[in-house]
Amino acid sequence: MTKRIVLCADDYGQAPSVSTGILNLVQQGRLSALSCLVTGSDWEVSACKLLPFKDKVAIGLHFNLTEGAPLSPRFEASYGKVLPPVSRLMLLALLRRLDQKVLEAEMEAQLDQFQAALGCLPDFIDGHQHVHQFPVVRDAVIAVYQRRYPACSVRLRLAKPILQPIDFIMDIKKTIIRLMGADAFERLLEQNQIPHNKSFSGIYHLKENSDYSKHFNVFLREIGEEGIIMCHPGLSAGNGEKEDPIAGARENEYRYFASEQFLEDCHEAGIRLTL
Repeated sequence: MTKRIVLCADDYGQAPSVSTGILNLVQQGRLSALSCLVTGSDWEVSACKLLPFKDKVAIGLHFNLTEGAPLSPRFEASYGKVLPPVSRLMLLALLRRLDQKVLEAEMEAQLDQFQAALGCLPDFIDGHQHVHQFPVVRDAVIAVYQRRYPACSVRLRLAKPILQPIDFIMDIKKTIIRLMGADAFERLLEQNQIPHNKSFSGIYHLKENSDYSKHFNVFLREIGEEGIIMCHPGLSAGNGEKEDPIAGARENEYRYFASEQFLEDCHEAGIRLTL
């Protein structure tokens, strides 16, 4: 039995090594979607390289509030010239200390940047470190979405990891993602009839010495029809690139997706990549 899934590489535009690795895999037919970090240092150079592939892979916005610099003058005036780390954004979100209108302005600016570079709407929108689901942020995302895409022509990613009862204790990363708003975001998507995925996987601890093939086979077993598996492949960082704390994991993922083993694992699981 065939199961169709979306395999989406996040962080395109973050750095040359990340963008090049993702584009290599797109050219090999190993990915069906990629999510763009338009605030990344490599975005201006890497954006034009996507133009020949717009009809071959789904291309979305990776809404960013935790890395690098904001694009909106209003966000900069309110929170500074550097985006806060995810731990601080979480705290501000939980305390409802974020200004929804400021967040909307930043999202609008990032969408404008995306559409100016690619000349099209994003196929989907998600969030870097899943920030789009945080309290207050999710309300800003829905408000901007409804203004810009009233025909519901753009999908939103629901990052709601599959949890077994023991995972609430043993898998802190999955638990935090759920507690930071996955269920509340799902309710908003359903209430507003916004198209989104019903199944999501791809979360692990991004350790350099991890055997990614074992993780991926778990993802293949647990993902549902037309669900999304996120990934973070990339090449070795080049000279002058900012240090990336998950660089080793990116290289592991890249080697796996470029390998014959990846194709064999998908074949054995009855997987077909879809947009």
